[in-house]
Amino acid sequence: MKLIDRNAMVKALVKSLLTLVLICAVGVAPCSAQSHAAALGSYLPIAGLERFIGPIIPACGIGSTFRSEVSAGMGVGDVRGAKLTGSSIGEISLRRSLLDEAPLRLEVLTNLRLWRFGFRAAYTNFETRAKHVNLGRVDFTGLTLGGDVDVVQFPWLSAGACVDFYLYDPSFQGPIFNPDNSTETLQIVGRKPSTIGAYLRYIPPEILGYPLHLEAWYKAPLGGSKFTAYGAALVFRPQIYRFDVAAKLALEREHLKFSAEPRTQFPVLLFPDQKWEIDMEWNLFTVDVAIYF
Repeated sequence: MKLIDRNAMVKALVKSLLTLVLICAVGVAPCSAQSHAAALGSYLPIAGLERFIGPIIPACGIGSTFRSEVSAGMGVGDVRGAKLTGSSIGEISLRRSLLDEAPLRLEVLTNLRLWRFGFRAAYTNFETRAKHVNLGRVDFTGLTLGGDVDVVQFPWLSAGACVDFYLYDPSFQGPIFNPDNSTETLQIVGRKPSTIGAYLRYIPPEILGYPLHLEAWYKAPLGGSKFTAYGAALVFRPQIYRFDVAAKLALEREHLKFSAEPRTQFPVLLFPDQKWEIDMEWNLFTVDVAIYF
């Protein structure tokens, strides 16, 4: 008798798990999803938790207030700081002597959202060059993969944690002048950075009948080269047939610091066992156009 009861309990548990998977994976009729959610709510204390973090089981299956998107944009930077530091010769200001040109940044991004989770990939072209051709540059270009999770998710508010992995090495290349008037190219390559951070998205009441939302984010170094970024954006979302097209205006500050042994051989008397560090800081104003789907 006990064996029969145990088998019945196992079957009931498997049936409940399958029901939960179907609820989360398929968006069927709202009334059907709501009835399943109500049945599950009788076993799990999720009703009280949803008041603080938003719906755990969406009424129509997996969904997100802030949908998946594909975007492309351009940013104009302002170099706030640029320093090259040698372990024995001290600090050299690159902003005054070398890198004094506002850089441009181009980016293409795709962000796939699934329930509370987001998975994104971005390709960024970002070089800070000197005014004179081939005199020097800081390169921070490549592919980034990241993800985020909405810890709090309401129709008007989303907040959570994010992580990003930059699959490329930041680098610096510039000339070094020797006492005999000869020059050598100094190349410093850092390690691939990674960051962890938090974000916030807020939809206020429509202003003058125009749909928009606000975003803010902060990213701190997690590993590799030290990279920090924080900023805010205002997103306009006019609606067209089938898709929503958004225009995003953002202001961001980025700070990148990396150090390495140089990839060149210097005269032993002038640069014995030299180790270099690059410290860069930018203010970036970006304009992106995104398609939500």
